[in-house]
Amino acid sequence: MKLLKAIILTIIVVIVVWYAIDFIRYSNFDEKKKIAEVNGDTIVLSVIKVEPDASYMLLEVKVTDETKISGFGPKALFVNNIEDLKHGQKVRVWYNTNADNENIAEKVVVYNLFNFY
Repeated sequence: MKLLKAIILTIIVVIVVWYAIDFIRYSNFDEKKKIAEVNGDTIVLSVIKVEPDASYMLLEVKVTDETKISGFGPKALFVNNIEDLKHGQKVRVWYNTNADNENIAEKVVVYNLFNFY
């Protein structure tokens, strides 16, 4: 019984530490949005909360070979490239604008929990 309690406590501590480290690593993002569409090498992002009377502009971000794509917490095991990004996932995005006024993603992190599409 003591062994079972120790194992459960260890698992809880590992999960809490994992989330704390990821929270610190991924806290200074440029945009926190929801994926509206994935088109080839472009991700279209929309706002997370939509108010009925408001109008919102969609944000298009290009994904290159240098873009780092991952997940937050256990999602890191399931999200590695653009094919793993799905409609409706909540993401944190770091990006820069190039000379052609295109948004180029540096890093995309899926952070919604327990949402395995």
